[in-house]
Amino acid sequence: MSSVVPMLGILQKLVWRKLSAEGDEHLNGGATMRSLYKAQRFVAELYAGLLASRVDTILEEKKLPNIEECLASIEALERNPLKSLSFASLFWNGQDLGIHIARHELKGGGLFYEVTLMNREDGIDRMIRAEIRAARTQPEPFASIFSTNGWSQVPREQLSSIPELALMIQVIVALHQWRYPKISIVDLEKSDLGSNTPRSENRELVKLCALAMQGKIPCTRVTVPLDAIVPKDMPHALNYPIEDIRRLRDAHIDGGQASSALLLYQRGGKFIMDDDYSAFLSYKSLGFKRVPAVVIGRFHAPGIEVLETGGRELIPPILVERRPHPVPSTPEDDARRLEWKLQVLKPSRPTAIQNLSKIYFEFCHLLERRRKLEVDLHQFLVRHPVMLDAHAAQVHSEVRVGRYRADLVLRYEQSDKRVLLVELERDDDRIFKKNNRLVDKVAHATQQIEDWITQIRGNAPEMPAWLKGEYLPAGLVVIGRSTHLTNEQKETLFNINSNRLVKIITYDDLLERLNRLIVSMERT
Repeated sequence: MSSVVPMLGILQKLVWRKLSAEGDEHLNGGATMRSLYKAQRFVAELYAGLLASRVDTILEEKKLPNIEECLASIEALERNPLKSLSFASLFWNGQDLGIHIARHELKGGGLFYEVTLMNREDGIDRMIRAEIRAARTQPEPFASIFSTNGWSQVPREQLSSIPELALMIQVIVALHQWRYPKISIVDLEKSDLGSNTPRSENRELVKLCALAMQGKIPCTRVTVPLDAIVPKDMPHALNYPIEDIRRLRDAHIDGGQASSALLLYQRGGKFIMDDDYSAFLSYKSLGFKRVPAVVIGRFHAPGIEVLETGGRELIPPILVERRPHPVPSTPEDDARRLEWKLQVLKPSRPTAIQNLSKIYFEFCHLLERRRKLEVDLHQFLVRHPVMLDAHAAQVHSEVRVGRYRADLVLRYEQSDKRVLLVELERDDDRIFKKNNRLVDKVAHATQQIEDWITQIRGNAPEMPAWLKGEYLPAGLVVIGRSTHLTNEQKETLFNINSNRLVKIITYDDLLERLNRLIVSMERT
């Protein structure tokens, strides 16, 4: 074990050096990362993942599970997944290796793990990248590996033919076994289960677990409102040490989301929790509204989202921890005392810069999606109108304007009573013909907005009440990508926009607007 070099810190230093070298003088680290994300999303996500990682798990090659054991663990990797980011170091084949693992959701159900293998000699300049799928509903392609020739799919029976790919799967399963250890009944009886176990045995819960293990009652994986859950042992919850909640909270939170399922049963219209106090108290302290859970036995309650129905395989893993020292109870209202106790753990809210950066990265990711629709872009901009203009007070979607219907209308609260009419086209549409004249679709879109403006100025009858009046309308067509334009076309577009009421911009221009806003905020 001592011969394994922890690689996370080494790679993090290399990332910072790389970002510093590539950044212009006027850009700080955040802006450099946003610029990189726009140009090379995978590299930027890897850098961000490395910098965000806090745990470097040291593994030994001789203790890695074999391939057969790994293939038998695929279902567990979906049902009880790794955290969204994981990292491991090991010495393998004469090399010091670092392995970064990012978990992603598949559209249609299931997960895939994006794995990047780096060695100490090459650092972040050369890497091996692969994807491993854990999805019962769509299990294939199971494994894919990237090379200079692009992506290649590897059948399960051929995993051992690519040692690096086999190693990646072994590391994933080794990390999973470390996160969800199997505890024998003998070891469990000898262990001090500590804080997450009530001081007196809950015979009802023990009986329900036994029936579920025998397949006599169902288990259901759900999401449930947190305020519908009641701890069985309130004195135990009240006596739970704050330092233990703080220490264990990261184990239950992943990417800002609740990740550990609570074990519940229903009595008297309430869901009873008597097994996962550290997770329950962590969620309460963070102000979660809904949390994942597994309900043992039948239940009936509104507001419950059922994710999966099954048996014993759904019961969440056991967390073993230290038992707190009890303190005398008081006659105060227990629920109020519990809320007060957890106030000290409430985290600070994300800053405006962090929220805007998150929007930037999500929009980059959306633009790279191959199977997106125009409506996906539309809905994103409705949710995040700051992409269009940070000064707009309100955004309205699908607005009736006389005989027409506008995609988006931005309203401003300044004294000049401005509105901005927005027509959205596809991001893969062309803007110019080969002779550098606007394509017909762009000309039609600009004319359409001019028609809307005419309707507003004439107070057309078929308009919402808030749009009638002395408004100063302007227009915006959003279409295509700047990366598809030549320098001459960019200059032509600049000249067109300088003389028109209806401007034409690309989706990359929206990203650049948001980036300039973030940079200006970072400088204040």
